[in-house]
Amino acid sequence: MPSSLIIPFQHVNLNVSLTGTMTYCAQRDSSGQIFDFCLHRLNTAALAIWNRSESELVGKSVHQLVASTDATYLIDQFRLVVTSGRSVAFSMEFPGQRDGVNTTFQLEVEKLDQGVLVRIADAINQKQIPEVESPVQLIETIFESTVVGIVAYEAVRDPESGQIQDFRYLKANHKAVQFIHLTSEQVEGRLLSEVFPDYKTKSFFNDYLAVIETGQICHKQNHFPDFDLWVDATISKLNDGILITFSDISKAKHEEAEKLRQATLLESIQHSSQTAISAYKAIRDASGTIINFKPVLRNLASARLAHQPLEVGEATLLDILPNIKNTDLFEQYVRVTETGVGEQVELYYNYDNLEGWYNVSVQPWGDGFVANILDTTELRQAENAKLHQSILYQQVIDNTHAGLLLARPIRNDQDQITDFQFVLTNAYNARLMGRSVSEMTGAMIGDLFVGWQQSDLFRWFVETVETEQVKRHTFYYDEFGAKGWFDGSFGCFDGCILYTYSDVTALKEAELVQQQQAELLEKIMNTTPTSIVVHESIRDETGEIIDFRMVQLNQVAADLFQNTIDKIQHRRISRYFPGLLETPLFTQYKQVVQTGVSIRTDVSWAGGWYDISVARLGDGIVVAFQDITAKKESRRQLEMANLELKRSNENLESFAYVASHDLQEPLRKIVTFANILHIQYKDQFDDDATDIIKRLTGSAERMRLLIQDILAYSRIKIRQDSLQLVNINRVIDELKENELWAVLHQSKAQLQLSELPTLMADASQMHQLFQNLISNAIKFSLPDVAPVIIVSSRVIDRSEGPADLMSTTSHTFYEISVMDNGIGFDEKYINRIFQVFQRLHGKSKYAGSGIGLAICQKIIERHEGAITATSQPGKGSTFRVYLPVRGAVNQDTVYSLRKL
Repeated sequence: MPSSLIIPFQHVNLNVSLTGTMTYCAQRDSSGQIFDFCLHRLNTAALAIWNRSESELVGKSVHQLVASTDATYLIDQFRLVVTSGRSVAFSMEFPGQRDGVNTTFQLEVEKLDQGVLVRIADAINQKQIPEVESPVQLIETIFESTVVGIVAYEAVRDPESGQIQDFRYLKANHKAVQFIHLTSEQVEGRLLSEVFPDYKTKSFFNDYLAVIETGQICHKQNHFPDFDLWVDATISKLNDGILITFSDISKAKHEEAEKLRQATLLESIQHSSQTAISAYKAIRDASGTIINFKPVLRNLASARLAHQPLEVGEATLLDILPNIKNTDLFEQYVRVTETGVGEQVELYYNYDNLEGWYNVSVQPWGDGFVANILDTTELRQAENAKLHQSILYQQVIDNTHAGLLLARPIRNDQDQITDFQFVLTNAYNARLMGRSVSEMTGAMIGDLFVGWQQSDLFRWFVETVETEQVKRHTFYYDEFGAKGWFDGSFGCFDGCILYTYSDVTALKEAELVQQQQAELLEKIMNTTPTSIVVHESIRDETGEIIDFRMVQLNQVAADLFQNTIDKIQHRRISRYFPGLLETPLFTQYKQVVQTGVSIRTDVSWAGGWYDISVARLGDGIVVAFQDITAKKESRRQLEMANLELKRSNENLESFAYVASHDLQEPLRKIVTFANILHIQYKDQFDDDATDIIKRLTGSAERMRLLIQDILAYSRIKIRQDSLQLVNINRVIDELKENELWAVLHQSKAQLQLSELPTLMADASQMHQLFQNLISNAIKFSLPDVAPVIIVSSRVIDRSEGPADLMSTTSHTFYEISVMDNGIGFDEKYINRIFQVFQRLHGKSKYAGSGIGLAICQKIIERHEGAITATSQPGKGSTFRVYLPVRGAVNQDTVYSLRKL
């Protein structure tokens, strides 16, 4: 694929990729420093890896999503990519994201605007996928494996006018050409007009021109009748051409057309029904009492019955039927709305220009109801047999949405009911019981469902027939394959049991969940150590918030307010806390309600300090607060202690510098006068005097070296602004040409270097570190054996290094080894060699102050690393330096070193 296609792919829908893909935005502090990253977008594959919902992930920071140590490492890597502009790739192990076990993931991170684009995949599963060696190959793989069609065109312009005359295929993936029943070879390089001769007569050509001229992305849906194909396409500019990504939405379009057809059919059936169907919403007063109903929908039969137009106007139920309040029907409407339980009744109505018998079925619908009203006046006037048939027919029609059965009681010689025989049942009931209508009709219930006489259902059937009273039960049933909550109505018809029911499992479970959540909320509020108060807004006639009312609080808050809950609850904050309305805190409360943006702040109140969090809840707020007075005092004391420590360190550093500088002045005079004695008066001294002068000069030189090393040791510290990218190969090359040239030349030492890293460090201290290590390797060489020093490096995980690394924040380190063939030492002295003034050999044999390795250790500690050594007497020594990987210039070097 041409490299010019790589950049636009960063703006393609993330779900194009089969690899988990996410984008993170950098979060910066007031100084512009990046301190975290926020997850902005992710695709379906990434959701599967996280095994969490999108709402739980999007908008969360890395610190909120990942364990603290892993979060620190991720943020370091993301920050490196943003600041350096270079891509990185690494493996990480996350605990329990999918199956409760640790899973290793491979991450690839590249810069995207002021954030990063992260591709993540299960490292174990990726072992079965061929390794992608470059971003271009990765794009090529995504390009060909995606389920979305992708096509790139270049503009074909008139040589003279420069006007676009046509477009030529640059690249098309397999999915794109599959939609038009061609292959990539058949379209690539050809003009668009050759493949689609009539495309200029459609809107496509103008859309393409507009995208190139404006640079704005075009998103639209197109229909291709020749292929019976609907596509959802996104067109974006690509150099002097366009890039089109599209997906097949034919199935959704066909389903949409089918739904429209079904809706039209349903509307036709509704308006052709002889049953008056209407829907109403409750109208409530300030106390929440239902005082009226507002019509929302009516069919033709309902409009004719109420002598109203079909369109729903502003008239209420009491405007249409003023006298309905004189009947039980209005109370039935209120009862169904309030209880959520449907009812059915047949009544005689002789008000509001209506007279007759009506069969009314009322079912709850949100904060209202749906009424099915059938004029049964003519049926009432018919013969008794026809009346029974009409009622039965009406019952069946009105209850087709629920289970229904009519059963005749079977009695023994003592006139006791022992069973029931199905007279009829509907398909709903038959399906629920795992039978067919024909199988159940005429059968004995006890034959089909053995042992049912021991159930409550049988008992309710018997009671209804014996008492001839209508009963209603909401119950849980788990017998004979039926399971759930059911709302059943038991009535008696012509000596038979008429049983209708509806499945209310979802409603009941929702009630149970709501009850559990309420209990959980109460437990949380009464077990948390945090004070929690729920406030309700109080507004004036203009809608402005003028106060808050405390409607709910926990015991912790009541204890803090030094009162009981009942004496605090429902009180205005202005009355309970006089003067609060004039404070900035009240203004912040109002802002949270108006904007929905939560706040957290520290507030001084009643002689203490409190950490207050405020979040919007409906037309009010939830306020949580904790006493942080002790924490504030501790922080103040800590700041004072830090200030004193800083002053002490500055004084100590000043003293060390002045003391060492003043000590060197008399030493220089001692050396100068000793040299004058040795040069000018050496002929006047005997051998003993000459030896004394020589020893005096040597002691003064050692004293001067010792002072310089002490001064260097005391000055070792790390400031963030002193860190820079340091090439260790270059550092050692400079040492070879300058400070170490003489000793290398005199000792004929061989210095062998492998590829060493470039890392974030203090350049001068890296100079001093490797000068000391290499000088030691030359100094402690075997007699008559030319020193050989080998400096090498590799990348290791923290767990592979010494125990000191486990307390650091970095996870990956450079291990730089300095190996020599010198005299070595016994490893029982390993801790001693890094201490100040500790020597394993006499001053007369090996020069030095005994501070060199202590300086090395202090430099490494200031760089958050570690240093150790291995050795055997007579077989050389190896000093290993561990420095954190936090700013490599070339990540490929890191990977190559890791393989060593």
